[in-house]
Amino acid sequence: MSQTSPPERSKKVCLCHSRGQLYDGNETPDLQLTLSEYGQDAIEIELTNMQYSSQKRQKIKHIILFLFVWIAYTISTSSREVWFSKHALCDISFILWILYRLINLFSLIQSERVIFCLDLALQCHTVRFLQRSSNLLIPVNNIYDIVINEVIENLDVHYILIIRTQGELFQKKPIISIFNTLHPSFECLQKIYICLNKRMPNSNAPS
Repeated sequence: MSQTSPPERSKKVCLCHSRGQLYDGNETPDLQLTLSEYGQDAIEIELTNMQYSSQKRQKIKHIILFLFVWIAYTISTSSREVWFSKHALCDISFILWILYRLINLFSLIQSERVIFCLDLALQCHTVRFLQRSSNLLIPVNNIYDIVINEVIENLDVHYILIIRTQGELFQKKPIISIFNTLHPSFECLQKIYICLNKRMPNSNAPS
């Protein structure tokens, strides 16, 4: 009885820059792109934030420091009268700033991963702070094409990788961006684009 051997896996790791890193003039790569191929029809692409740990520590340190400042301010200005009456504007500003920082912390991205299998679907998996994850599954039949699109945002021209969908299932989501939250550079997006389009039927992606 013959057994079918699993497809061979080839892995390639590249170091890339985010747009923010390039704008700051920092030549140190802050993103790691991992391309894992499983035969001709399946690929796993993962983009990892190499500065996740330092960014997390910095955001937590800012929140703790600001909380100490708020507590010290509250103690120094407190009275036995109604607590919120005299310094309401400052207290509201403190609370809003803390909420903003918390939202910013919980939105911190650790990694983005796409698994594409030509016979099944494309799955997008994003890992955020505290290992919270979100998933999106797009059946192959609902993928029209995958392209790099030029966009203008805040008077800045940059590129994003998008999936143009088709079918009733995605009528409300005709365009889905992938690998956008970590803001990779155009060169990084181009590598991802070529890998994905190699496995798309009727693709004209460069080799």
